[in-house]
Amino acid sequence: MKPMKIFNYKIIIDYKTDSFSSINFRPFLAGFVVVFVMTIMSYFGFHLPEYNFAIFSKQTNVNTIDVIKDKLKIDKHEYRLFKERPVVSRSYASSDFDNASSYISVNFENGKIISEKDQDKKLPIASLAKIMAALVALDLAEQSNLFDVSRRAANQTPTKIGVLEGQKLTLSELLNALLLTSANDAAEVIEEGIDNKYGKGTFVRAMNMKAEMLGLNNTHFTNPQGFDSKNNYSTASDLAVLSHFAITTYPLIAGIVKKDYQLLPADKNHNVFDLYNWNGLLGVYPGVTGLKIGNTDNAGYTTIVAAEREGQKILVVLLGAPGVLERDMWTAELLDAGFEKLGVSSANITEDQLQKKYNSWKYFN
Repeated sequence: MKPMKIFNYKIIIDYKTDSFSSINFRPFLAGFVVVFVMTIMSYFGFHLPEYNFAIFSKQTNVNTIDVIKDKLKIDKHEYRLFKERPVVSRSYASSDFDNASSYISVNFENGKIISEKDQDKKLPIASLAKIMAALVALDLAEQSNLFDVSRRAANQTPTKIGVLEGQKLTLSELLNALLLTSANDAAEVIEEGIDNKYGKGTFVRAMNMKAEMLGLNNTHFTNPQGFDSKNNYSTASDLAVLSHFAITTYPLIAGIVKKDYQLLPADKNHNVFDLYNWNGLLGVYPGVTGLKIGNTDNAGYTTIVAAEREGQKILVVLLGAPGVLERDMWTAELLDAGFEKLGVSSANITEDQLQKKYNSWKYFN
């Protein structure tokens, strides 16, 4: 049964009409209003939710931050990007991928930059933010932990898998939805679960703390979904470092992003979910093993793709493509250019191959 809405009062206080010049009655009047409203609400059986205000005290907050820092700490991280001139051959100097806002292609193993455009330019990144959300979630919770779905989470805008208020999902299930289907509702469930445990705002704060630990100096997050915000941004080079760290340090993430599809069967906690990986190059470009795609109005179409061929592995980050097809074709061209530079022949995939892949996605439009 849904709770009844008893009343909706709007109280307006105009302090400019105060006729007492020598005494400041504002604190007394404000306190009276609060007590009055709470008394009326209590009379009608409505009670404010109970909060553990101790978590917001200075001392407790410091302790909480210390706990989080300990869980986020990085034992070893030596991966750095470097480049030698020239970083791209003359034959690729005017390729279609130069129409992207920014990109970088790197040797996955040693960090050598193969080609780049505005690699350090701060840009909106859309759902590529979910990579950081995934690894921070694994730092602060266990794969088997159950997370409750709130009404707010269920009402998130697409892309979403359609969780319902009152359902429960494990962190492992939520991460599959987060990374394969890029589910915004799954991201909200994870954020709320972590915040409920450690305090409101903890999850996003932890994402930024982790970025700082990784030396991602041109990256900042305001939400785990990747929604457009002036303070939600990163760069192609920062995302390359983040992606390498995620794949090499978190086996669960590496295992999820290389899957084309995952079924979450119905159980006592939730209904069935079909999770398709929206990475158009997976299963089309030879050797692709992930990683993540995104799209918002400000970011355009974004992607991070890792591929391995003939013992060589390349990572490409591409930001600001105008459409899905351009995003995937340009990334394929960058992979071809990179592999050729490493002595591996081009794959030369076609638009028809990609369209066939898009048509295989049940919920793609």
